[in-house]
Amino acid sequence: MSRSVSSRPWAWLLAALVLGASLAGCGHPASPTECDELFAKNAELELRAQRVTDPKLIAERTAAARSAEGGVFSGRCVGKRITNRALECVRRATTAEQLDRCL
Repeated sequence: MSRSVSSRPWAWLLAALVLGASLAGCGHPASPTECDELFAKNAELELRAQRVTDPKLIAERTAAARSAEGGVFSGRCVGKRITNRALECVRRATTAEQLDRCL
């Protein structure tokens, strides 16, 4: 039985983004491209934690999750404050725990 990407991680990711940016009091409004990058990175890390390592399968499942939940995530993400430092940290993250610390 295969597991899909859960919708719960998107909620904590968005909450962390908003809280981190508001505490920092700086940054810039997140663009649609940046929000898409956050969504994709989170999906990849969640899938890898489920031992899904095939890049093609990761891409397919991320696309499916984006179709199902991407619009809601983007609607809540775009325009929220984020720093370049947080984005760079997310890009380097290799686990969900590392991603959590970025935001």
